[in-house]
Amino acid sequence: MKYVLKSIWFLLGLLVVSCNEGIDPITAVDAGVDATAPQVTITYPTEGVELMPFEEETSITIKFEVTDDIEVANVKVSMDGTQIATFSSFTDYRIVLEEVTYNGLGNGDHVVAVTATDLEGKTTTQEVNFAKLAPYSAQFDGEVFYMPFNGDYMDFISFEEAGEVGNPGFAGGGFLGADAYMGATDAYLTFPMDNLKSSEFSAAFWYKVNATPDRAGILVVGDDETDRNQGFRLFREGSATEQRLKLNVGTGGGESWNDGGVIDVTAGEWVHVAISISQTQSTIYFNGIEMLSANLSAPIDWTGCEQLVIGAGGPTFSYWNHLSDNSEIDELRIFNKALTQSDVQIMINAANPYVPQFAGESLYMPFDGDYIDLIGSKAASQVGTPDFTNDSYVGDQAYMGALDSYINYPADGLMTTEFSGSFWYKVDASPDRAGIITIGDDEVDRFQGFRLFREGSATEQRIKLNVGTGGGESWNDGGVIDVTAGEWVHVTFTIASDKSTIYFNGAEVLSSAMSAPIDWTGCDTFTIGAGGPTFSYWNHLSDYSAIDDLRFFNKALSAEEVAEVYGGQVTPKNFGSTLYLPFDGTNTDANNNLAPAVVGTPGFAGESRVGSDAFAGATDSYLTFPIDGLFANQFSGAFWYKVDADPDRAGILTVSPPMNGADNDLSAGFRLFREGSATEQRIKLHVGSDGGDVWNDGDVIDVTAGEWVHIAFTVTDTATQIYFNGEPVVNMGDMTGKTISWANCSILSVGSGAPNFIGWNHLSDLSFIDDLYLFDRALTQEEIQEIMNK
Repeated sequence: MKYVLKSIWFLLGLLVVSCNEGIDPITAVDAGVDATAPQVTITYPTEGVELMPFEEETSITIKFEVTDDIEVANVKVSMDGTQIATFSSFTDYRIVLEEVTYNGLGNGDHVVAVTATDLEGKTTTQEVNFAKLAPYSAQFDGEVFYMPFNGDYMDFISFEEAGEVGNPGFAGGGFLGADAYMGATDAYLTFPMDNLKSSEFSAAFWYKVNATPDRAGILVVGDDETDRNQGFRLFREGSATEQRLKLNVGTGGGESWNDGGVIDVTAGEWVHVAISISQTQSTIYFNGIEMLSANLSAPIDWTGCEQLVIGAGGPTFSYWNHLSDNSEIDELRIFNKALTQSDVQIMINAANPYVPQFAGESLYMPFDGDYIDLIGSKAASQVGTPDFTNDSYVGDQAYMGALDSYINYPADGLMTTEFSGSFWYKVDASPDRAGIITIGDDEVDRFQGFRLFREGSATEQRIKLNVGTGGGESWNDGGVIDVTAGEWVHVTFTIASDKSTIYFNGAEVLSSAMSAPIDWTGCDTFTIGAGGPTFSYWNHLSDYSAIDDLRFFNKALSAEEVAEVYGGQVTPKNFGSTLYLPFDGTNTDANNNLAPAVVGTPGFAGESRVGSDAFAGATDSYLTFPIDGLFANQFSGAFWYKVDADPDRAGILTVSPPMNGADNDLSAGFRLFREGSATEQRIKLHVGSDGGDVWNDGDVIDVTAGEWVHIAFTVTDTATQIYFNGEPVVNMGDMTGKTISWANCSILSVGSGAPNFIGWNHLSDLSFIDDLYLFDRALTQEEIQEIMNK
C-alpha cells in the first residue's frame, strides 16, 4: 500500500509539472499597485491601409490587443467617432485579444479607435486611419489585370485571388498604398491565364530588386520545361551591385531574346518596369525610358500556357537556377495591347500625379521627352516627325518642330467660355510664317476656335491671334519677337468674353476687343506646332520653333496671374497705365486697342515729342473714350503739351456730368483746363468731391517759348498736385477728408471741355498733345520723371 501511495504522489507531481509547461511565467507585481495605463495595439486595419473590395459597402474585422499590469476594466471600440462595441468581461483581465466586425463601411477615409481603461481609471486610446476605396475599374487603355498587393493577392479586375506556393509575404510598405509583394525562398504566386492571353501583351509594375539570389524569375508564363517556344519569361541575373532584367518570348517555332537593361542594386530604389510585346517586337522600359527592343519572327504563342507565375521561374523555368525572387513588387498590371512609351509614362505620372500650379490650369505639357498632358493624363498624337530639343527653358527637353509635322490633342473638356494659353517660345524664322497653336472646325472661315500664329522676316516675327466669335472674327496683331536675339520668350494669350490679350515675358503687348465670346462649335482638336488642317491657307504650315512648358487655362488670366505664370520680373505695359495714346498717326488706345469716338476733325501735328507724331486740336473737335476701368478714387495723368493760346481758354482732359442747362455741373469728375493770354496760359485742375469743389490753380506756361512741356497731375486722398517737367508746382488742392465723385460721369474728353464742361467757354484746344497716359493710381514724382525721360 505504501508503494501505491508513493506512485500516486509521483504521478501527481508529473501532472503538475506538465500542466505548467506552455504557460507564460507570471511577473510578480505589488498587490493593489496599478503602475501604468493599459497598452493598446490595433493589429488590423493597419495605418494607411486602403481597402478596395468589389462592393460599394463592405464589412471590416477590427483586431486589437490590450494589456495592463493589473487589470483591464473595459474596452470601447469606435468607428469615425461612433462607438460600435464595448467589452467589460474578459477571460484574461491582463491580456485582452478581441475582434469586432463592422458592417456597412462606405467609401472614403475612416478612423477606428480603441480605448482601454484599467481599474484605477487610467485610459489609453489608439487610433488608426485607413480608407475604403471605390470598387476598382480599369484606369488605363487595355488594362485587364491589376494586383496592388495591399495586404492580399487579389486581381482587382476579376476579383480572383492568386494561388500561393510556399510562403510569399508582404514588405510592410510599398511604392503605392500600404504594402507590396515580398518574395521568399521557394515561394511565389500563380494566376490563371484564361483571360489574359492576347496577340499583344504587356505588363508593368514597380520593382525594388534584391540581388540575393543572384538570379531569379520575375514574371513567367510557359507550357513546360522542354523549350521556350511558348509564353514569355521576364527574369533577372547579375551581381550584388547590378542586376540585368531580360525578356524571352516564345513565338511557336522559336524564341526571341531581349537583353533589357541594368538596375543599380546599390541605389535601393523603386524602378518602374514595363514589358511590351507587340506582334513584331518586344520592348523593355525602365522608368518610362526604353532600354531595348528586340524583333519577333512571329507573335507570341500561348499554346499550352495555363498559369502566370509571379515572383519566380516556377515549374516551367526553374532551370538555369532562375528560382524564387526575394525582391519587392508593387502595382502589377497586365494589358491586352502593346504599350507605347507614352502609355508607360502616363502610368508613371498617375503614380506621381501632377498638381496644377496655377488657378484654372487645365493642361500642362512639359515636353520632357513626350507629348503628355500631365493633367488629363493623355498623350497628343503625332503627325509627321515632330521632335525634341535638349535646348529647353524648363526641364530636360522641349518640343522641336519639323517639316510637315505637328501634334494633335483632343479638345474635349478644354473648350471653356474664357480661355488662356502660355508657353516658352524660341522662334525659328524659317519658314517666314507658321501656325503655333490652332483649333477650328474647317477651312471655310475663321468664325470658330482660334489661331495663334506668326509671320515676318528673318530678323523679326510678329505673333498674332485670330478668334472666331460665331458670326465673325476678332484680330489681335500682338507683338514682335526679335529673331536675332535667339532668346526664349514667354508667350501668353488670353481670351475673355470681350477682348483678347497677348503678353510677352509677363507684360501686355496688345489687347483687342471682341464682339462676342469665342465660339467652339465644331471644334474638336488642338493643333500644336502648325496651322493644321483648319488653318493651312496663307501658308501657315509647320513651325520649326521650339516650344516648352505649354499650359492651357479655363479662364482669362489677369495681368497679375500672367506675371505669376511667367515667374520673372515683369515691367508693366506702358508703365501700368489704364489708357495710353501715343498719337503716332492714330488716336487708338494702345493698351486696349480701342478707337475713340471722334467729334469734328482733330488732326495730327506733323511733329512730336515722342514717337512719330502728335495730336493736333481743331475747332469744335475732340476725342471721347468711355471711362470704365480708367480711373479710381486716386488717379493720375501725364502727357507732353505744346500750348496754343488761341483761343484764350480750353479744356484739355475733362470728365464731367452732363451740363445743367447752360451751367457746368462740377459735382463730380475732374477738369484739367487752361486759360490766360497770348503770352501765358495757366494750367488748372478742378475735382468734384463728396465734400465740394477742390481747386488747384496750377502754374503758368510761357506761350512765347513755343516749347514742349511735360504735364502730369495726381489726385490722392489728401491733395491734388500738378507737375511741370517732372517738378511739382507750388499750388495744390486739398483733398483731406474728401473723395472724388464719379456720379453721372461716363466719358473722357481729350482736347476739349465739350460736351460737358462748356459753361465757361472751355471749348476745343488747338494745342498739340503727345504721349498721353492715364492711371488708376497716384504716380510718385520718380515715376513721373521716368515716364517723362523714357
